[in-house]
Amino acid sequence: MTLALAGSLLWGGSVWLWLAGICAGKILIRLFLTIALAIAVYILTYALIIGGILWLLIY
Repeated sequence: MTLALAGSLLWGGSVWLWLAGICAGKILIRLFLTIALAIAVYILTYALIIGGILWLLIY
């Protein structure tokens, strides 16, 4: 709320507009981090499966 108030005072515009922008930014950052985590887990899972198959074939 403080950031929204400071932003609206410095650059003009509505406090509610700034607040909505900050909330949208938080949602986008969380979405991006969630997608990045999902991709990392996907890659690690496949690496584990491929590593397991290769380990079984070698030994």
